[in-house]
Amino acid sequence: MEGIIQLANGKQYTGQWHGDVTYCIGEVIFYTGMGNFLEFVTDPETKGKIVIATYPGILHSRFDPTKFESDDLQLTALIIQQEMLVYSEAENNWLSFFNENGIPIMSGMDTRTIIKQLLKDGEMKAEMTAGHHSTNPSFGNQKRENPEKIKVLHPTGNTHLVILDFGIKKSLLNWLQGYHCKLTIVPGEITASEITELKPDGLVFSGGNGHPAHFQKYFEEYAKMTKLYPTIGFGLGHQIIALSFGAGIEKMKWGHRGFKQATFHTFTKQVYLTNQNHGYHISVKNLDKTGFKPSFLSVQDGDIEGLIHQEYPIATYQFHPDGSNFKLESWIKNAYFQQLEQSKGEKLYAEAK
Repeated sequence: MEGIIQLANGKQYTGQWHGDVTYCIGEVIFYTGMGNFLEFVTDPETKGKIVIATYPGILHSRFDPTKFESDDLQLTALIIQQEMLVYSEAENNWLSFFNENGIPIMSGMDTRTIIKQLLKDGEMKAEMTAGHHSTNPSFGNQKRENPEKIKVLHPTGNTHLVILDFGIKKSLLNWLQGYHCKLTIVPGEITASEITELKPDGLVFSGGNGHPAHFQKYFEEYAKMTKLYPTIGFGLGHQIIALSFGAGIEKMKWGHRGFKQATFHTFTKQVYLTNQNHGYHISVKNLDKTGFKPSFLSVQDGDIEGLIHQEYPIATYQFHPDGSNFKLESWIKNAYFQQLEQSKGEKLYAEAK
């Protein structure tokens, strides 16, 4: 059947609707990657988004559940240029998967024209309606879900890392487990005293979706705990830590989304391709008052992609480690684990005294 998407600026576009859900709303973003599509649509940071995928024939790609970044699809809807002829097994798999999860697809769309609108006016809200509109909208899993219970992975690891879960990606867990650490996953809403009871060697702030101000009532607690333990943060976790120390946040006109976002290290000037998915960035205004300095910047627009604190062992990154950039991720890992070893030595010395 025919479907319509109406952007918040009043522009309308039509295409072919696929799926039983006949109405949805969300923020429209675009994904220009030629690969990593399954990782992107299952990334918790994509929760509640209407995704425009620009690569032709994106649903001809292999459907591999081992690539999931979470247990479910996270987007609200998908918009593609290709016509859905459903001749291939891959297309059938994708359509079935999306329909089972209540995620509609609109095909035969003029994705180039829609993206030109987003580049002009910025990412914006939109609503999508099928020809026979129902009154039961799908909001694309917009409810934030944080774990209610503590979960421990690899309990025999020599180094104990506590992960604050704001919407953790499976690739981050795989990356950390590769270093044989004991991992304790806790809800993002947690206090410094609760963290201390777990006796961690270090902290990890995971990525996630939404605005970091959602966690504002915990900012003071986050600042306390990150001053006590070597800390590393990614994605939303990077933003939350920065705001906890007084930094500002700004909405981007359009986000950085994809696995080949170029960043450069401010000290070595080396350029790295990174995996990113965000629509907000840390403001440079008053950043010097927080104690943080930029460690990575975007080649594209100069946005802050990494921070390092001048007094405390805290390093944050807007991008995500996923095992695809060995040189960069080894550098991040080595720097962090060096801080962990130094911190362990200081604790042992303090106990001996």
